[in-house]
Amino acid sequence: WTPEVENKLSHRVIIPFTYKNQIIGYSARALNSGIKPKYFSNHPAGFVFNLDKQNRDSKFVIVSEGSFDAMSIDGVSTQTNDINEQQADLIDNLGREVIVVPDFDLHYNHKGQKVWPGENMINRAIEYGWSVSFPEWRTNCKDINESVVKYGKLFTLYSILQGKETNPLKIALRAKQHKQSI
Repeated sequence: WTPEVENKLSHRVIIPFTYKNQIIGYSARALNSGIKPKYFSNHPAGFVFNLDKQNRDSKFVIVSEGSFDAMSIDGVSTQTNDINEQQADLIDNLGREVIVVPDFDLHYNHKGQKVWPGENMINRAIEYGWSVSFPEWRTNCKDINESVVKYGKLFTLYSILQGKETNPLKIALRAKQHKQSI
């Protein structure tokens, strides 16, 4: 927390971003729905949140969109649904299987049409040769953090591993099926 009023930081939860144990930026989430934008961030382009906290002995890394999701299951976050090459390189350098878990909520674009932003993250995962998970809880929870709050960390992780798909064609098919079901 900070008393800083610029960008209403005093009314936000602030998550420090570190790289090689040095603070390099932050993300600040509004405490109530009346504060816009919901998130205010200041960090370098291509940053991957929670990279410093990864266990070297892990067999996989779970990649999420948001920092609360990453903290909930000890994964990493790209802070966006559009993973760039610099982020992909940092994640690949961990040297383990990458499992992407997109957010599963819908949004409406400026034309009032339903869009699923997680689809973009899935397309990037296919491009980078990563696995994608379609966990059992996706119909009841919009993201990892909501699942952890509702069902607990163990069930959420188990469901992510059970819902993992490695074949690019099957990933695209499951994404299409999910999009049609929402």
